[in-house]
Amino acid sequence: MLSEGATVLDAGANIGVYSQFLSHCVGSTGVVHSFEPSPDNFKRLRAATRKLSNVRLNQFAVSNKTGESPLYISEELNVDHRVYPKEGETRRTLSIRSTRLDDYVKSGEHVDLIKMDLQGFELHALKGANRVSADNPDIKLLLEICPFALKQAGANAMTSSRLSGTKAW
Repeated sequence: MLSEGATVLDAGANIGVYSQFLSHCVGSTGVVHSFEPSPDNFKRLRAATRKLSNVRLNQFAVSNKTGESPLYISEELNVDHRVYPKEGETRRTLSIRSTRLDDYVKSGEHVDLIKMDLQGFELHALKGANRVSADNPDIKLLLEICPFALKQAGANAMTSSRLSGTKAW
């Protein structure tokens, strides 16, 4: 799936488990761009990848818009922070920066893989990567797809599948 020299975007990098793995997959000539908006998770991501010269850290969320966004913090699970409110739930919020991948990736820049684990926000983030996808027709997507979370965020797995041009598995 990935070879030496590949370029990867790791959206929702959390504490860096996938970023570390992907760093080894792409080797010293490849690059992994890791995105994590949570300050606490970002500190752990930085520590986990500090010796990996091919990992570029970005402390912001990947979204369908570039600017400021709220991050709804889960006090129970560091893997369940979200950029959208869950109905009937009250969470502490932080103001964070967000970016569209189309704004982050330079026009014409090659991208081999986008990995996303965004707690149901993957569809929205993919809408912010239309140009990146068009510039890279062979791009691969590795998405966490949770129908319940997609529905909470206002999407569903089949809509996400049609948007990306891939088959739902």
